[in-house]
Amino acid sequence: MEMTRFEEILDFAIGRELAAVDFYTELLAIASFAAQKSVLTDFRAMEEGHATMLTNMKSRHTVFLSDTPAVDLGLARRLAAEEKPAAGMDFQDILVAAIGKEDRAGSLYAELASSSSDAEIKSAFGSLAAEETRHKRYFEELYETEVARDN
Repeated sequence: MEMTRFEEILDFAIGRELAAVDFYTELLAIASFAAQKSVLTDFRAMEEGHATMLTNMKSRHTVFLSDTPAVDLGLARRLAAEEKPAAGMDFQDILVAAIGKEDRAGSLYAELASSSSDAEIKSAFGSLAAEETRHKRYFEELYETEVARDN
């Protein structure tokens, strides 16, 4: 693979992960309860970790990620999610936004993986897609246990 293209692709992915850090930072400012803030802080840290990992991959010119996706509960398709955090969001709104954000990130990475003929690029984006499905699954499980059970 041409090194410039590999670096451009990783730069794109790094930018997406940094945007996710900003997204969770904004949700964190809106969250009301310590448990909510804790979950969002953890996810912000994970996204920061992804950006660091991708930056390291870029410098090493290699990709090390698992490509095992999580089982999809399908909530992202059933819930309308507004990606931009807004004042007054309750925990349900925060979870819906996070589910949608992770679903869109996973779909984007999956599309990038499937559209590439380069094995390394396909692998890198396939692994990122799998990671995002695991994040989405976590938020879906929180939704099921903390929101849906009360309705």
